[in-house]
Amino acid sequence: MKLTRALTLTHGNSVYGAAFSPDGLQLATASLDNTVKLWTVADGQHVGTLKGHGDGVAFVAYLPNQRLLTASLDRSLKLWNLETLTAEATFSGHQNYLTCASANRGGTRAVSGGFDNTVRVWDLTSTAALAVLSGHEATVQGVAITSDGKRVASGGDDQTIRLWDVDARMPRKSLAGHARTVEGLAYSPDDRRLASVGADGSLRLWTADGEPQGGSQTSSGRLKSVAWSPDGRWLATGGTDGVVRLWDAAAGRELLAEPAHRNTVFGVAFRPDGRMLATAGFDRTIYVWNVVSNE
Repeated sequence: MKLTRALTLTHGNSVYGAAFSPDGLQLATASLDNTVKLWTVADGQHVGTLKGHGDGVAFVAYLPNQRLLTASLDRSLKLWNLETLTAEATFSGHQNYLTCASANRGGTRAVSGGFDNTVRVWDLTSTAALAVLSGHEATVQGVAITSDGKRVASGGDDQTIRLWDVDARMPRKSLAGHARTVEGLAYSPDDRRLASVGADGSLRLWTADGEPQGGSQTSSGRLKSVAWSPDGRWLATGGTDGVVRLWDAAAGRELLAEPAHRNTVFGVAFRPDGRMLATAGFDRTIYVWNVVSNE
């Protein structure tokens, strides 16, 4: 397996996240320059900019029906209409910087976490907060939500991963395993597995119920981001060493380590067909890679 660079895109400040559109033809990138930029994947043309957040944008995701969700350090999430490039709704409630977010596949619910130590679940159809989940003892750095929006995982500076039942507003389990901050979380496409990465440089795999699955895999740098391939076979991670790694999700085995960015890789995202990977860096660049399998 190897990565070959297809596109190089830039922002005016560090880039924290990237997402492919459902049809794989467009890429959205979120930056500390307070904007989200839209690009065509075929040729890297800049086709739009979303402006409205009052601080850096930490997360971006495409939703069904020509909508986009963003989350910002300005403590808010925004829902955008991609036809008009305007914000249709704003979700507010965090009492300090918002650091992370995730949306369910149907685009009906989202989850966010931040410096106020809380996890908040949002109903994207009404701008209402469905739940405020408290229990973390320090900043929440990573969150994930299942496809049905009923289960949430969160992790952060208290070195724990917490599993939540959204409808019951109750914690299901607290997991310990990382020796330092839990930086990122992602549910597998079938929601049966959970991947976590941490400042201890480790990638860990869990069942959806929180049972450890396989051993911990470590890298040379602090891992900051993680994403599953659409078929659930591979994982991509990015870290403070600027290296992008691909892993065999079944065996937990590292397949490649690609020196990609000059420093921290804050975001990794597969295209829906799994043939491309976008990486977002502190160095103000986004690289789009062709994923070439040996099979």
